[in-house]
Formats: sequence, structure tokens, C-alpha cells
Amino acid sequence: MTQTVFEKMKTAISVLKLDFTTEEFATFADDQELSEEAIEAVQAVFSYISEKKQQTTVQTLLKLSRLPKKEPKTFENFDFSLLKSRDLDRIRALPSLGAVYSHRNRGCGQNLGPNKATGGSACTLMSNE
Repeated sequence: MTQTVFEKMKTAISVLKLDFTTEEFATFADDQELSEEAIEAVQAVFSYISEKKQQTTVQTLLKLSRLPKKEPKTFENFDFSLLKSRDLDRIRALPSLGAVYSHRNRGCGQNLGPNKATGGSACTLMSNE
């Protein structure tokens, strides 16, 4: 189903939220004795402006959403060749989550603070168990 010029105009006017109706435009076109080509040109301008407004709205919402604009760093796309560390083997083993599955990291990483009775942290206490 193809839309008429006035139906397209009505859609564009509603997107632009103008206080203007297609009846008013028809009256204006009749008063100004606009040709069909001129009416179609005006409709094309309204359609272009409404499309531009929709694209601007989408771009603004994307900016405000704080979604990442580039591909996030993951273990799959990280370049381990840049690392220089004596614990390089342990770092390369991180993607397998072996430490999590073997329960070697229980309690560490939590903000437990120092243990006042022994003077050590919870992580050092658990690693000494």
C-alpha cells in the first residue's frame, strides 16, 4: 500500500510534533496555487527533517545510555604478549577460572579488613590454613 503525499506529510508532522495539520497544508497549497511537484517537494522536505530528527534522537539516546562504543576487552581478544611478569603463567590461566573452581580464592578479594587479633588480613589467614 503506497501512501499519498498527505499521508506522508501527516506522518512527518506527527514525528516533528508540529502544531500543523494536513488540512491546513492543503488549504495553504490551494491558496498559494502550488503545483503537485511543489507539494511533493514540501512533503519531501518534511520527510527528510522528520527522518533526521529520528536519527538524532537515536544517536542522543545511544550517547546517554552509556553503552560501550568499542569492543570490550575480554580474554579472547587480550594481547598477553604485552605482559612482562613473573606470574605470567598464572595470568594466562585466568580464563579457565581454575582458581575459582578449586576454591583457592575463598574470602580473598572481599573487603574484610585486617584481623585485629592476629594483625593479618583475612586473605593471609586463609592462605596459611
